[in-house]
This record gives sequence, structure tokens and C-alpha cells, in this order.
Amino acid sequence: MDPAFMIIRDSRGALTLKRDGYDDVAPVTLRRAFPWTNPSRHISVRNSEGKELLLIDELAALPAEQRALIERWLADHSFIPRITRIESIDLDFGYQQWRVQTDRGPAEFRVQEREDIRFLPDGRFSVKDADGNVYELPRLDQLDRESRRVAEALI
Repeated sequence: MDPAFMIIRDSRGALTLKRDGYDDVAPVTLRRAFPWTNPSRHISVRNSEGKELLLIDELAALPAEQRALIERWLADHSFIPRITRIESIDLDFGYQQWRVQTDRGPAEFRVQEREDIRFLPDGRFSVKDADGNVYELPRLDQLDRESRRVAEALI
């Protein structure tokens, strides 16, 4: 981690990265890196083209004000719905059409490739749809019987 940096919010709410010896970069975005099970580690700071400029190893190492700003921004901009029930998964022309219930309400999305369903070390899965949105699928033993039956046929 670059020890001499600061992230500030401008008057429009955009984040700016300030580092000693570098030009300020605005706007920047923040992304959590895997594993999702450790959300306060490995925060990527990226420019508008998506290039990583800085990797924050551990939020706890930052001053309280910086940590609070980053945590607030991540909470406001992280949208990873958790699938609570699988209504159906239809296979059509090489892709999967999912109809699910999430902790944010019902959703319907398309999964292009089998590789877009990733097993996570703690038994959960990440599911990426054709538009790049990511959903969290809990461990199969945490799903109801019908959802588990539908998911097991694909995973």
C-alpha cells in the first residue's frame, strides 16, 4: 500500500485520489477484491478507465476519517444481491435464464457461460449475469429443497 495517499470527496460527491509526487486523479472508484469473506482488505482504487492506481491492503490501517469515507462509499456503491430462492433456471440456446428471489426483491437475468458461476472457498457461489452484475448464491445446504434441486442440476 502506498503510505502517502488521501481520498477526498469533491463538491459533487466524486472521489479524488491525492498522492505525494503524483497528479491528483479524479474521479476514482473503489472495488473490493476477493475474497468477499474479508471485505476490509484489498480495496482497489481505480481511475475512470478501470486501471488500478492503488491497492489498500487493510482499511483498519487508515486514519478513522479516511476509513469512514471509504466504507460509506463502498456501502453506497456495492450492490451484490443475495439469492434467497431459485424459482427456475431455463436453458435456452447455450445460456441460462435465471428467475430468483433475492434479499433485494425478485430478479430475472441471463448467465452466458458456465464459468460465470464461481465456487467460493467458503461454499458460496458468485453468479455473474450477461450484463456484468454479480449475485451471491449461498451454500447449497442453505437453500430450500426446490432451489437446491434446481441449482444442483447446473453446478
